[in-house]
Amino acid sequence: MIWYKFHLGDYITHTTHLSDAEDLAYRRLLDLYYMSEAPIPLDATMVARKIRLDLDITESVLGEFFERTEEGYRNARCDAEIGKYQHQVETNRSLGKRGGRPKKTESVTEPKPNTNPKKNKNKNINTLSAARFEEFWAAWPASKRKVGKAAVLAKWEKHNLDQVAEVIINNVNDLKTSEQWLGGFEPAPMTYINQRRWEDDYFPEQAVAQGRRVI
Repeated sequence: MIWYKFHLGDYITHTTHLSDAEDLAYRRLLDLYYMSEAPIPLDATMVARKIRLDLDITESVLGEFFERTEEGYRNARCDAEIGKYQHQVETNRSLGKRGGRPKKTESVTEPKPNTNPKKNKNKNINTLSAARFEEFWAAWPASKRKVGKAAVLAKWEKHNLDQVAEVIINNVNDLKTSEQWLGGFEPAPMTYINQRRWEDDYFPEQAVAQGRRVI
């Protein structure tokens, strides 16, 4: 996520008992959660290094504000906000493909299904093209979020991403050298594909330079 809502009243109500270090840890853990759009890893030592605070403080805040699950430390409020954000991203992308939001006098109509078997057959052949997928997967940096290869491959085939493979692979290679990804905050490959991140207009460093907080 490149932004998230910060409810100041709720935050103050639930954190007045925290020390300065604990308050800082909680804010940085929230940033980590929203930036990765995934649960915080169970390796508390690694997490403490990422947020640059002591292990005992990190473990204390994780235990109070996050729920330990098999997938990692989860936070219900964060999950809800991420879900809303991802839904809005998909809505905006869908509207963009249709030429923007419809005028008040227009209605959004779904495309009619293709009833020509021959055309459907040809469409399936194109959809299953994934000759460049292994290049994409090899370019992705090794991390705990590099998972679900089969599912990502299925998504690649479904959207026939071989057509834009060169753009995607070049984008991944560029992002690997960005401050965000070098800091361990790269998204999961499935998140990258689902949100078509290669179509983003700017890198995290550009957002910082423009005064926007990258999260």
